This record gives sequence, C-alpha cells and structure tokens, in this order.
Amino acid sequence: MERSNYKSEIPIFEFPGGIHPKEHKVESNQTPIRDIPLPKQLVINLKGQAGNRSLPVVNVGDVVLKGQVIAESDGVFSSFQHAPSSGTVIAIEKRPIAHPSGLDDVCVVIETDGKDQWCDLNPKSNVEDLERAEILAHICESGIVGLGGASFPTHIKLKRESGIHTLIINAAECEPYITCDDRLLQEHAQSVFKGAQIISQLYQDLKIIIGIEDNKPDAIDALVSARKELAMDDVKIAVIPTKYPSGGEKQLIQLITGKEVPHGGLPADLGLVMHNVATCFAIFQAFEYGKPLVSRVVTLTGEACQKAGNYQVPFGTPVEHLMKISEATNPGVLVMGGPMMGFELPNSKVGIVKSTNCIIMAAPKELKHDHLALPCIRCGACMDVCPASLLPQQLYWHAKSDEFEKAEEYDLFDCIECGACAYVCPSDIPLVQYYRYAKSTIRNQKVEKTKADKARLRHEARQERLERVKREKAEKHRKAAEARRKAAEAAGDDDTKKSAVAAALARVKAKKAEQDEDSATGSSNETENQETDNKGNDA
Repeated sequence: MERSNYKSEIPIFEFPGGIHPKEHKVESNQTPIRDIPLPKQLVINLKGQAGNRSLPVVNVGDVVLKGQVIAESDGVFSSFQHAPSSGTVIAIEKRPIAHPSGLDDVCVVIETDGKDQWCDLNPKSNVEDLERAEILAHICESGIVGLGGASFPTHIKLKRESGIHTLIINAAECEPYITCDDRLLQEHAQSVFKGAQIISQLYQDLKIIIGIEDNKPDAIDALVSARKELAMDDVKIAVIPTKYPSGGEKQLIQLITGKEVPHGGLPADLGLVMHNVATCFAIFQAFEYGKPLVSRVVTLTGEACQKAGNYQVPFGTPVEHLMKISEATNPGVLVMGGPMMGFELPNSKVGIVKSTNCIIMAAPKELKHDHLALPCIRCGACMDVCPASLLPQQLYWHAKSDEFEKAEEYDLFDCIECGACAYVCPSDIPLVQYYRYAKSTIRNQKVEKTKADKARLRHEARQERLERVKREKAEKHRKAAEARRKAAEAAGDDDTKKSAVAAALARVKAKKAEQDEDSATGSSNETENQETDNKGNDA
C-alpha cells in the first residue's frame, strides 16, 4: 500500500513487538462514504457500549423521532441512547446481540416509517461561553462514546481536569481491513479539528497531537490542508510507521511520547487524554448541529462483499441488511471489527452498535477462524511480538488450567487483546480467547466476591443487631428485676419497722397495764389494812 512521504512533526519512538499483517485496506478506501437505505427495523442494544445497560424511557407502541432519547444513562457508567430514525417502538425484549458471548440482551426494536424525521435539536455552537459542566453534560446527553472500538462513555473519560496537558487524536487505524477513520479524515478533517477544539475548552493550555500511520497519505494531506484553513498551526501531526498494533492506546502513547502508561494506570496519570477521530467528529456534530450520536461510518469489506466501502450506518441496523446492500455472496463467516480483535457474529440478524467500525464478510477460507488448534511447541514467537512485553505462553497455560491468580501475577490485565500472539502462533492456538475467558472469569469472581462480602457484612450487621437487641432486652429485664427487688426490700423494711413499733407499743401498753394493776393492788391492800386498823381501834 502507498506510504506518505510527509515527515512527522515530532520525534517518534518505538514500542516492543508488533507485526505486519496484510493490510487489505485498498478494497474499501477507494470510494466516498455512502448512505444506506433505511432498514425496516432497527434493533438497538441497550448494552451497546462499555459499562452498564442504558435504562429505557419509551414503551411499546410509542412513536419516536430520529434523535429522540429512547434510553437514559444509569447515572453511573453508561450512556444515552437515541432513536436512529423515526418510527414506532414495536418491542422491548431480549434479542441476540453483537457480542463475543453470543448471548441475548435487552433491545429496543423500532419499525422505521421511512421518513427519517428528526426531533427538535439543541445545538450549542457557543462553546466558549459554556461552563465545563455544561460541555460534559451535553456530551453525555448526546450519547457520545469512544468510537475507536472500546466505546467508553466520553464524558467520563473527559471528567478529570487536573494535570491534563495533551490531547492525542488517534487516527492510526492500524488493524487490517478497517478504513472508516481514513475516509472520515479525507472527507471531514475540518470537523475533526473542530471537535478537538471543543475538547480543548475543557482544559487549560492543551496541546493537540494527531497520531496517524504513514499508510494513509490522502488522510494526511487532508489534515494538513484543514489545519492550514482553520489556522490551527499549534496542532502537531505525528506520522508513525505502519505496524500493528500502533493504534492501541498505550502503544500510540509510547510512540508519540516515549513514555509507558504505568501498570494498572491510565493515560491521565501521564497528563494525557486520547480520543478517536470519529469521537471528535461526533462531538462537533453534537455541538454545531445538536445531533446526538445515532449513526457512524462502518467499513463493509471482505472477499464475499461485492460492494466494499464505507457507509454511514444507523445504530441497530441488522447485519443482514448490510449484507444485502453490499451484495455479499455466501460469506463463510461474519466478523464484527477487524480480523485481529474482532469476533464472529452469532447470526446476521444482530444490529450494529456504537463500537462497530467494520463488518468483514469473509470468504470460507479467508480468515483463520476454522483452523484446528495444535499443542503449544514453546517456540516463543508469541512473546517476541507482544506489544505489552508479556509472556503469552505462560498466560495461556495458566488460563487453560484455571490458575487465575497465577495469570494475574503474569499481568494478564495488561494484555490489550490485540491478537498478535495468535497471529504468529504456528499451532493456531486461539490465545486471545483464553485470555478473554480468564479475564471475564476473574471479573465475575471479583463481582461474586464483592457480593459475598456485602452479604457477609449484612449478615454480621444483622447478627450484631440481634445480639444488641438481646443484650438490651436482658439489661432491661435485669434492671426491672433489680427495681422489683429493691421495691420488695423497701416494702420489707417498712413491715419490720411497723412490727417493731407495734411491738414497742405493745410492750408499753403491757408495762402500763402492769403498772396500773400494781397500783390497783396496792390501793386495795392499803384499804384492807386501814379497815383492819379501824377494827382494832374499835375493839
């Protein structure tokens, strides 16, 4: 493929490993971006971005307009979803989705009316007058996510402000077959620049660098012309050698800055923020015209695709509709994404999502999807090409044996799943599938552990509460018994005192009675003696 002679405007460094697969780009980048006829139905997956499922705000039977909100962000980690065209909501149910698991998930199904009528839009072209929170809120409410493949909600990625000094626009598009960013730059480079300007309003003195591979000469020329027309001479164009996976976030940062994102860290830790060219374009559309993210440019290619090219595709468009308009003939496999990091679709009825940058309609023997895996021969080729300097064979053995703790010790989560190791494996071992399995299992285990820890804490709190109530009741009963005892003792003391007083009174009465009796006896004796004396005198 033709290489650009344009020299990079900043020094370019290197990253370890990497490969040079056949590019297969000329098949789709030779024609302008085309619109597609509207499909009869749009199947919008509410989990069609990184993070949590969006929350539906429409009901079956509702008539919706293009751009109308059909699902809101959960307020934590998800994005808004908008109607890609006007029509009627005919179902909110589980359908097969575009995901490596092949599982079903909740989808909003819209039957299009053919009018493609927009709702009232809310442009905000006066970005310089907006507060930071207002800019982020508009990006969020426009449903914009990273369109390079990760589909991470953009407003979350832009939330951190302190320490950010450089914006890197990722235009590398290193994976074979995919050319949607290439064509977008050729036709809308100015809009991409303006989107980057809007992002720059969120930071102080932000430097902007565009990283692009040298196999996109027309896109590079478009960038140079757009920069001149917009008088944005401070934006630097970094032309990097074509090598996969130079478009990986960490690899492109290493190429442009010479710095490595720390283990377990983020580009923001180096003062960097990175966005894809399509994301910048979507931000410009949202502010200049008020258009939420309802469609994207998708590369349709592969040997079974008769009309390969790049198409503006509404989200939720079934892949079978794309096969029809591109005149695909008996594809052996359907791959969403590129041949390295993409995945095979469960069927052709799934709708495209925000992260869909390419659909490969491969001929039966075009890709290595059906090769029989042989035992590992320990050649070490996978280690040589790993761009993250990992030990893929060790990760494979531990993942295969469900030794997940050991896999984590070998930095499993630093793997970017680029597929370079599987590409060079002479045994055709699907290494990335093992890594994905191990990662998902570990994540699920951590989720279950978190749930178990919360349940344990709730149980312990309940037990403590019951014990506390029990202790409080026992203490209450003890105090009541003590009060009764004291009352009884007090009552007993009163009875004793009364008895003593009564006894004393009885003794007093008895003594007095005795004294009265003695007095009475004495008086009688005296009378008798007197009478005797009187009788004696008479004698």
